[in-house]
Amino acid sequence: MAGPRSAKWMEILDAQVIRPPQQEGKAHRLIGHLAAGGLLLVAAALLASWIHVQSIACRYRYSQAYRVYQKRLQIRDALVIERQTLRCPQRISRIAEKELGMTLPAMEDRVRVK
Repeated sequence: MAGPRSAKWMEILDAQVIRPPQQEGKAHRLIGHLAAGGLLLVAAALLASWIHVQSIACRYRYSQAYRVYQKRLQIRDALVIERQTLRCPQRISRIAEKELGMTLPAMEDRVRVK
């Protein structure tokens, strides 16, 4: 049996083309990595745009709710003012005199009950 350094063995080694391992698959692997990176980039862009749209929608709903809140505060303030004016004794006596024709009785028309 011939050893690893025999002439026949050296002839076989010289005839072979020695390539670095996995050199053929580098291009395919590079394309795969680029495709995966592009896919991740597209996914990140879609996620960012979805978040942006949701943020705008939330701001729009908040704006509507705030407008409703401000309108209700104005109505409440108007009702508080109206309630205070309706309780005012001067207003009640003015309505009684002008609209209902009521007057305070004169001294001689008053009767004391004992």
